[in-house]
Amino acid sequence: MPQDLLQNELTDEEAKLLDVYLRLRELVQEAVTPCVSANAKAALAPVAVAVTDLGLRFEHLVDEDV
Repeated sequence: MPQDLLQNELTDEEAKLLDVYLRLRELVQEAVTPCVSANAKAALAPVAVAVTDLGLRFEHLVDEDV
């Protein structure tokens, strides 16, 4: 079972949010067209804030141009 940064098990809601975050990160890295890249980055930014606020992950998206 996935855990947060404090080693607590994730709730269903947190697990779903983390899944969305990870999928958006993949999409940003794989995006071929400029419109997909720009919109995936725009979607990733607020999701990353929620993920960080909940302590699910701590990553600097600036390294990925987000």
